[in-house]
Amino acid sequence: MTRKLCETIRGSRKFLLTPITAALFGLGLGPTSQMSAQTTNESPHVLTPVIVKGQAPSLHDVSSESDRVGPANQPEWTTRRAFAETDVYVIPTGEIEFNQFYISSIPREGKAGNMFESEFEFGLPWRTQFDVEFNYAIQNGKLQYDSTLIELPHALADWGVIPLNPTLNAGWIFQNWDADSYFVGLLLAEEFTKRIHFGADLSYGRQISGDHETVYELNTALSYVAIDSKLSLGAEFLIEYETDEEVDAGVVDKSYTTTIMLGPTALYRPTRSTYFGLTALFGLTHESPAAEVFLNFGIDLEPFVGERSDNSGDPLRPVRRYR
Repeated sequence: MTRKLCETIRGSRKFLLTPITAALFGLGLGPTSQMSAQTTNESPHVLTPVIVKGQAPSLHDVSSESDRVGPANQPEWTTRRAFAETDVYVIPTGEIEFNQFYISSIPREGKAGNMFESEFEFGLPWRTQFDVEFNYAIQNGKLQYDSTLIELPHALADWGVIPLNPTLNAGWIFQNWDADSYFVGLLLAEEFTKRIHFGADLSYGRQISGDHETVYELNTALSYVAIDSKLSLGAEFLIEYETDEEVDAGVVDKSYTTTIMLGPTALYRPTRSTYFGLTALFGLTHESPAAEVFLNFGIDLEPFVGERSDNSGDPLRPVRRYR
C-alpha cells in the first residue's frame, strides 16, 4: 500500500508541473525564452575591418640584370643609363630616372672646362620616354646656365622583336648664348650574352639660325658585367663631325671639325636603384680635346610602376597593351 501511495504522489506531481510549465512558456518566462531574450539584448561583437594593401613589385627586384621586366619585356639593365654618352632603348612606363653629371673637358691648350648636366627621364606608355636636361657650366668662377634639352625617344617594338631594338629619337635644344637647334637620331641596343651589353647612337643636329652649326655624331659602347647587378666595365667610342658657317661680307666661310674619342667606362650599383658611373674619353685627333671625364650619379624612382595586389595577395604586373 505504501508503494501505491508513492506512485500516486509522483503522478500527481507530474500532472501539476505540466500546467505550470505551460503557463510559464505562455508568459514568455520559459528557459528557452529567457536565453533568447538575453542573447537579443546583448549587442553583437563587430570585428574591425582590416584593409590589406599589396606592394607593387619593383622593376629591380630581379636575380640578374638580364631578367626581363616591364611592359616591353626588356632586360633590367636597360632601365637605367648604362653609358655616359650612349643612350639605349627607353625606361619602362611609370619609372622616373634622375642623373647628375659632372664633366671635365681638358683641351690640348688652355684651362679645363667644368660642366654639369641634370637630367630627368620619364617613362611613358607605348614604349615612349620624355627627357629634360639642364646644362650649366662654371665660367669665370661663376655657375652659369647654358642650355635646356628636351627629347622624346620611342622604341619601335618590345625588346627582342626587332634586331638591335631600334628606338627613334628627336629633340630640341634651347640655347642661352646661341641659336636654338634640333636633332633626330636612332638608338640601338643589344644583349649579346647575359654579360655583354651593346649600345649605339646615330644622330644629326642643326642650328635653326646663326652659324647653322651642323653635327653628325656616332656613339658606341660595349660593357661586360663583372659582378651581376653590381659592377660593369667596358669602353665607349665617339665620332663627331661638325660644320660651322660664318658669313663675312656676303661670303660664306665653312669650317669643319672632327672629334674622335675613346676610353674606359665603369658603372657601380651600391643599391638596386642607385648607381655611380665613371667614363674617361681620350682624344685621338688633334682637333679633339685631350680628355673628357664624366662622373655620374643616378637614381631610379618608381612612383607609378606596377599595381596593387588582388584578393589572392599575389602582386599584379603592369598592364600590357594588347596588339
